[in-house]
Amino acid sequence: MDQARFRGVGTDWPAVALWALVPLTIAAGFVSAAATPDWEATDWLGGLLLVIPFEFARTMVFSLLGDTYATYRGPRQAVLSFLLSMLILLVVSAAIGMWVVGVREFFAWLARPESIPLLAVPILLVTADAVIGLYFFRGDTRRQAARIEAAADDALDWLLLIAFQAPIVLALGYGVLLLARESGHGVPAWIPSPGSEALRSFCLAYAAFYFAGKAALFGHVHLAHFNRSGRRLLSSKWVQMLIWRKRAEFATDARKEATKERKRRAVLQSAFNAGRSSAAVAE
Repeated sequence: MDQARFRGVGTDWPAVALWALVPLTIAAGFVSAAATPDWEATDWLGGLLLVIPFEFARTMVFSLLGDTYATYRGPRQAVLSFLLSMLILLVVSAAIGMWVVGVREFFAWLARPESIPLLAVPILLVTADAVIGLYFFRGDTRRQAARIEAAADDALDWLLLIAFQAPIVLALGYGVLLLARESGHGVPAWIPSPGSEALRSFCLAYAAFYFAGKAALFGHVHLAHFNRSGRRLLSSKWVQMLIWRKRAEFATDARKEATKERKRRAVLQSAFNAGRSSAAVAE
């Protein structure tokens, strides 16, 4: 009875490992690249900067996937609904791109031989992964929607912190340390002096840190803490304050998040109570 009773609130370790596998693998690749000395590639910075828009788009797709599970009425309906949402997202993204850079420049960029593979491969991989998951999913769609929604919100906040807020703080801190070193103060020797090699290693290690954090966020939605509370990792007030939202927006977002948390907790607890009732009937 105990195993059936706590199935709804315990930690699902296989799911934690599965959801964290891809970001941890990417993080390991960045760590390996950062630790490789005398790297001769010169285009690493441009490729690294592409991670930001790709990750933002991936977060939007993940949010769409959560909405699809929330309205799940069958495999065929779910797949068609998700594909329609993806089509709308692509059209809106293309419209934004034409508005930002201009119509002629946008299509000129698309005409480059490397542009279509650069866009098509990630889009096809992400879409195929979502479609396969939707079509063959046979679990509780409401719980799955709650997990994905929480993970998507956390992933977006994490991306904003890592891409915009944290670099400013790190740059200022590094500048202070360099000034302290020039002034003769004791600064740890492991802090490198400015240089292209040090910059490359730091940026790649920073990208690895981002993906490792993303793995933790994805794994968290399968832990017992989330199953009991419905609370996502980055919903704390002090974390939200670091994102530097306006005061009015902060209060509004806090109320919205509290409502989402209550809904997630209700969904997770209803699944737990159903499992407990089934165990009692079985006894």
